[in-house]
Amino acid sequence: MKRKFTIGLCFHYSYHLRILLITFFSTTYCRVLFRLKGIALGKRSRFIGVPITYVYPGSKIVLGDNLEIRTAAISNFIGLNRRSIIATHDDTAQIILGDHCGLSGVVIGAKQSIIIGNQVMIGANVLITDFDWHALNPSERSEGVSSQSKPVNIEDNVFIGYSSTILKGVHIGKNVVIGANSVVTKDIPANSIAVGNPCKVISKVLQC
Repeated sequence: MKRKFTIGLCFHYSYHLRILLITFFSTTYCRVLFRLKGIALGKRSRFIGVPITYVYPGSKIVLGDNLEIRTAAISNFIGLNRRSIIATHDDTAQIILGDHCGLSGVVIGAKQSIIIGNQVMIGANVLITDFDWHALNPSERSEGVSSQSKPVNIEDNVFIGYSSTILKGVHIGKNVVIGANSVVTKDIPANSIAVGNPCKVISKVLQC
């Protein structure tokens, strides 16, 4: 029993050492890369793995203080299906991410505006987008006509559950909890718990 415990400790410490090394090199690399790309990055943010970032010429990406962005597959035991991706898709687009936020394998794609507040926890494999990516009309789609976009606003202290999708034009109020695998197509009022496809409010968040 003692031997198994010792072996378990060895794996435990080796895992955390690996995470520390990945974090150190990823964070150092991202700070240099983001400066070259013109991405504004706040203080004391850390990266576990290197996210994919794309800044459309003329657009803006601003990332706040004390962020934790997980991209490496081993960085989250719930399972990451992809690398984190933060990208703008038009010259007027902006992505603004507040302070003390956490992301794991999250895709954020903006053609107009995505604003995320402070203390927002975004679960693994979540997609947040403010446009349709392709035109809905088939003739327009075949001709490459640009798709519609509407701003997305996520306020402070929101928790978005695993593999959820936040679509264009959505406003999510403070302290909201979005259940896993939800598809959010309409506004969610503050202090609500909402789940499902389409996502609907089922109860209120208990205030301490």
